[in-house]
Amino acid sequence: MLVLNDSQALIVENLLIRMLTQEPYSVQQLEEAIEWFQSEQRTVSCPMESTLAKSISEELFRLIRLKQD
Repeated sequence: MLVLNDSQALIVENLLIRMLTQEPYSVQQLEEAIEWFQSEQRTVSCPMESTLAKSISEELFRLIRLKQD
């Protein structure tokens, strides 16, 4: 099982938001995050899972609203 620490979870959150909103992101951070997930048959447990999901969705809705205005 892969457990993300808080700093890894924040990096993944930032990358996901930037990718989904088509903003520039760090290729180095992306490569690092991919390495975390590439081991065989891993499941992911994130200590900030519910907070992270809520934070990502709130940020996406905020950015979508900004782009619509």
